[in-house]
Amino acid sequence: MSFKLIYTSDLHGNEQFYIRLLKKAKEENVGAVVIGGDLCPKGEGVIRDRIGSQKFFLEKFLIPLFKRFTKENKSTEIYLIMGNDDFRINCYALENADENGILKCIHKRCVKLGKDFSIAGYSFVNPTPFSLKDWEKPDFEGDRMPPQLFQQEVMSMEKEEGTIKDDLQELKKSGNPKNTVYVMHAPPFGTNLDVITTRTHVGSKSIRSFIEKEQPPLTLHGHIHESPRMSGSWKDKIGKTACINAGSSFPEDKLNCVVIDVYDLDSIGYFELTQ
Repeated sequence: MSFKLIYTSDLHGNEQFYIRLLKKAKEENVGAVVIGGDLCPKGEGVIRDRIGSQKFFLEKFLIPLFKRFTKENKSTEIYLIMGNDDFRINCYALENADENGILKCIHKRCVKLGKDFSIAGYSFVNPTPFSLKDWEKPDFEGDRMPPQLFQQEVMSMEKEEGTIKDDLQELKKSGNPKNTVYVMHAPPFGTNLDVITTRTHVGSKSIRSFIEKEQPPLTLHGHIHESPRMSGSWKDKIGKTACINAGSSFPEDKLNCVVIDVYDLDSIGYFELTQ
């Protein structure tokens, strides 16, 4: 038995990276393309302009690109979530594309992956020092905010209350964790996947606790671009769970991605695509 997927995250609107990703997906004959958040360019100017530029990117580039791909590659599904640099108000564009059969937007959802597995997504991250707060929640009730780099918080929608811990308990009810691949933008705390340039671990403690307790076969992460360089590895294990953060090579012109057979998690291929 075999079912391959290609995974990446944090492409931040780089059109060539998306084109390379889909080219590699065809070469590897994967059954799924999975993208773990931070889909859109950050944009410039006032908030309204930044929201508009991300909306334009989704509706005029990314969704049409995926539509052409899925039309030509009917046996390959696209699964994705937003990340903390994506404006939440634009999520409707992905939800509409989902309704039209172009992709599957899996934030807080669990859907079928191949014959024997499911895949579930989660976009929220534990609080960061950055200004955009659309996709931030505390790990647990009473968590302290880290020191902030900006005085003003930016949100495109009303704040969603609750904690990451509570959300994951709800997400668990939608599918058996033992055969579910979880796509979570934030990496688990204290691993090879959450190390910033100061060598500090900044990942989610509630995501780590969830993985420790539920032991899914595979979790896919992003968010901390430099972690594989800082820690020396793009993978880790928490108990029996294989955990991946392919990282980002920005500003180098390389797309970081992995190709995974979900039936053979001991043989994961890592790639830095330059064309």
